[in-house]
Amino acid sequence: MSIVFCIIIGLLFSFNPINDNDFFWHSVVGGWISNNHTIPNVELFSWASGKSWVAHEWLTELIMYKLGLVGCLIAMLLIFVVLYILMAKMLQLKLKRMFDFKLVYFLIMCIFFKVTGPRPYILSLVFFAYLVYVLFSYLDDKKWASKLIWTLPILQIVWVNLHGGSSSLIYIFLIGVLLCHYFLKLIPLKNNRWTSFTLNKIQLKTIYIILFLVIIATFINPFGYEMLFYPFLNMTDSSMTSYIVEWNSPSFHNLLGTYVFLIISIPIFNLIMQNKKMKLHEIGFQLVLFYMCLKSQRFVGMYGIYSTWTLGKYFLFDKETYQVLSKPFIKYIKPISILVSIVLIGTIGFVGYRQISSFQDTGIIDNDGFYTDEAVLKLIELKPQRLFNDYSQGGYLLYKLNEYKAYDIKIFSYGLGDVFSKDLLPDTVNLSNVYTNPRELIDKYNFDYMITTKNYPLHYYLDECDDYKLIYNDGECFIYEKVESL
Repeated sequence: MSIVFCIIIGLLFSFNPINDNDFFWHSVVGGWISNNHTIPNVELFSWASGKSWVAHEWLTELIMYKLGLVGCLIAMLLIFVVLYILMAKMLQLKLKRMFDFKLVYFLIMCIFFKVTGPRPYILSLVFFAYLVYVLFSYLDDKKWASKLIWTLPILQIVWVNLHGGSSSLIYIFLIGVLLCHYFLKLIPLKNNRWTSFTLNKIQLKTIYIILFLVIIATFINPFGYEMLFYPFLNMTDSSMTSYIVEWNSPSFHNLLGTYVFLIISIPIFNLIMQNKKMKLHEIGFQLVLFYMCLKSQRFVGMYGIYSTWTLGKYFLFDKETYQVLSKPFIKYIKPISILVSIVLIGTIGFVGYRQISSFQDTGIIDNDGFYTDEAVLKLIELKPQRLFNDYSQGGYLLYKLNEYKAYDIKIFSYGLGDVFSKDLLPDTVNLSNVYTNPRELIDKYNFDYMITTKNYPLHYYLDECDDYKLIYNDGECFIYEKVESL
């Protein structure tokens, strides 16, 4: 029952009105693909760009457009159900056990994914969980995994077309396993905390064949060999990690930071305290993902998913510990079970009511903080040619312009960080927040209209400019028009 409770709570927390800026531009791209029957290879919607673009999420974007708003929310919940089941499997949770200390981490992870809306990235979370579960179960000589291991090349074909930006993980893990194998062949670890595990001949042959097939499978996409290297360009892009919030290093100065700290620290503490012999590749990947999530909070989810494997296999409490801890409560098991059931059901009811109420308040799209509909309609009336918009607002603005069929209006920037990372991304963020000399950037692009919100200090600066005048203000959004010098 406790496992089911965690899954339901996780789903309820994820069931929110859509307010993910990236969702909106992904949907617009999917619509363009559907209408034009081709996959774009250049950026389409910014008047200041037109650069080449590897549309590595093209298939998911097309599916998102076809599903629509409600369909995307339902699909997201189904994806999370699969993800939670895989995590429960890796944690080795038992349905019949009323309480398991590992349930705490399971609940933490189920709730954590509320920060991720319906977007291509969530597919990579499920694929990653499947990769870890199948590959490591195969290396542990699980019979069922000896067949499923051959599904990895098929998974790669799907992965590289749905969310190619993370599709390198399969061959990274396979290569990592091989490197650990050869390392232990050269330098055997003789320690009571490590096993001297190396691949047997069948496993070694299988891993090499699957690695070859996975690399071949990576080429089966509209961009061919480019997808073999593309994921590494994202991970090493310093501009994206500096200017995009979800790519920043995690901050531990707020409540969310404390939550992230628990996700990161619990598995590390467990590995230090437990006394079972560990395999090098399992601990090696734990440390690599530990580094990655400290470098960018985008990897916190994958770190947590991976940690369910090491927590499940190397948990510091054994059966004897559970028996000792539960012994004083055995004679009270019935009233405790009733009380716990009441609390769990009440919690589900309370959280469910709050989440449903959020839809009643905002509708299926929560546009709080985005450009208002009135401001968007004003832009359509003005027909700007060189519009400035805030980076974090671009996806929603693009979505609304398409909704109003204003296809001829191009915006400045939106969530396509990999294309805009060298120019539009830093320039937009710096201008919206007035981090650097705004006059230099305004002169560089010569905007004819500029739209921003009350959340950015840019509007204070523009109020003092002689060459821009305020022509629209609804309390949330401000639109400025360039005034030609006399």
